[in-house]
Amino acid sequence: MDIRRTVLVRQARDRVWNALEARLEEVAQHMEGIESVRCLEREEERPGVFQTVNEWRATTALPAFLQSRVEGDALVWTERARMDSAAYESAWTVESSILGDGLGARGRTRLTPAMGGRGTRLEFEVEATMAPGALGPLDRGRIHEGLREASAMIVAKTLLDLASGVGALLGADPGDAE
Repeated sequence: MDIRRTVLVRQARDRVWNALEARLEEVAQHMEGIESVRCLEREEERPGVFQTVNEWRATTALPAFLQSRVEGDALVWTERARMDSAAYESAWTVESSILGDGLGARGRTRLTPAMGGRGTRLEFEVEATMAPGALGPLDRGRIHEGLREASAMIVAKTLLDLASGVGALLGADPGDAE
C-alpha cells in the first residue's frame, strides 16, 4: 500500500532543503512525539549527494497495559537516506525494532517550489514493509495487511509532523532568510 501526501511550507525551497539535510536534529525539537533525532553516519557520495543514517526516538507515552509488553527500544527506529541536493529529493528506508526488525518502510520525499518561490511543496510517498512471518502464527490476511497499513499511516503522520517541524524551526529562525 502506498500513501502519498503533499504539504506546503511557507519557506523557500533552499531553506527547507537545508533544514532537512543539515539541521534535522534541530527540526526534531519542533516535532510532536519525537524526543530526538541523532545522526549516526553521514557520507558524501559525490558533490551534493549524501548518504545518511539517523536514529529517531519517539516520546509517545504508551497506555499502562502496553508498557510491560513493549521493549524499551520499540519506539526507536533507524532511517537511511540518500539525499540529492540538485534534485531536492531524498529516497529513504526506515527500520524498526518492532517485530524483530520485521516492520519497516521506504519512501521518497521531493521538494518543489510553491507560492511563486516563497513556499515549498513537500511531496511524500510511503510504502510500509513487513517481513514474511513477522507476526508468527497471526501472519496472514487481514491482520498482516492491517498492521502494514497502520504502519504506513504512522510514517505518513511523522512526515507531516516533519514538515510542521521544518516550518516551526525556520519561522523561529529568520536569521538566514533569503
